[in-house]
Amino acid sequence: MRSGLIYVTNFLLTAALGVVFIFLEDVQVDLGLSDLDIGLIAGTGFGAALFAHLLLSPLADRGITAPLSVVALVAGVLGPIGFAFGTSVGVLAVSRGLTGIGLGLFGLLARKALLGLDATGGGAKLGILLSTAVAGFISGPLIGAAFEPLGFAAPFIAVSIGIALTGVPATIAIARTEIAATVVDHSELGRLLRRPRIQAAMLCQSIVWMYIGVFDATLDRFLTDLGASTSMVAVVIVCVGAPMLILPRVAGSLAEANGAANVMLPSLLILLPVMAGYGWAGAIVTATIAGVFHGIGESFVSVSAQVLVLEVTGAERAAVGSALLETAGLSSAALGAGIGPVVYGARGQDVFLWTAVIGVVLGLVALQRIVHARRSERWALAPQGTR
Repeated sequence: MRSGLIYVTNFLLTAALGVVFIFLEDVQVDLGLSDLDIGLIAGTGFGAALFAHLLLSPLADRGITAPLSVVALVAGVLGPIGFAFGTSVGVLAVSRGLTGIGLGLFGLLARKALLGLDATGGGAKLGILLSTAVAGFISGPLIGAAFEPLGFAAPFIAVSIGIALTGVPATIAIARTEIAATVVDHSELGRLLRRPRIQAAMLCQSIVWMYIGVFDATLDRFLTDLGASTSMVAVVIVCVGAPMLILPRVAGSLAEANGAANVMLPSLLILLPVMAGYGWAGAIVTATIAGVFHGIGESFVSVSAQVLVLEVTGAERAAVGSALLETAGLSSAALGAGIGPVVYGARGQDVFLWTAVIGVVLGLVALQRIVHARRSERWALAPQGTR
């Protein structure tokens, strides 16, 4: 019951994000906003979630989860309502920021509650959490399309009501869950940041979320340029997200059983070419095919990166480790979401090709960090006379 409430609330918080992105082009046209304005609105949610992770994660690892879960719930409920009735860039950006805080902070607390006192089995749990998030995101456009006949504000109000109804019992469940707590402060972020495995996980998370940021902020316009209707955009998003409804749990279990790095690095070979595929797509069908591989690659890279961090932190410092991982991802997503629409407006599909090149560079650095970590470990374990 406890985990079910957490998963459903995570689903709805992410659905609110999906509803926002399906209407970005409509908002741009109706309010006469520039590409830079849309980039600001899209990127604010990622940036707000980033700061929430950095500032509040040590409190979560100390066991102070009840007040944080209330903050996450309130932000998650107010964000979509503000977006529904906002008529200026400032209001829309603040509303996106609240949505980002609600989703990011709730996800942080959800991981702590699901792990409980022991990280054993954490890979599958993290995978399910990711699957519910993806399910929410791809359901967002469907919710938008279903409620749009009732008015622009209707889908946003609907998800806010849903978040409130499930979020209250989920918040109570998180507050009552016994978790692995330890005395940490913000200096722990620096200590973990110096670990090569953490660096590799952060680099891979940066690739995943850079792709997400560019994809989310440009998808509606990109597919519309290819001739897609609003309902067709929703169908494409469902196809892209479909692999992530099943594979993350599998990826988490494989990463925990075989070593996270052994799953994460080969999975990059699937994910890295995806953006180039969008750049070369000349029709909705080819863009959708690239999207399916996007979903497959993201499932394995994202979850195995989370498990890699968990291998270093254990359950006790899971929130701080998650904060570093999310900081890398959200920073990359905010940058991609902020710049993506501007570059797309100027250069069209070239934005996807350039994003792919950046992803390859980051992937090579991540590989070097894992190699360095393994060499250091072999050196530390070698008998003294062989060093």
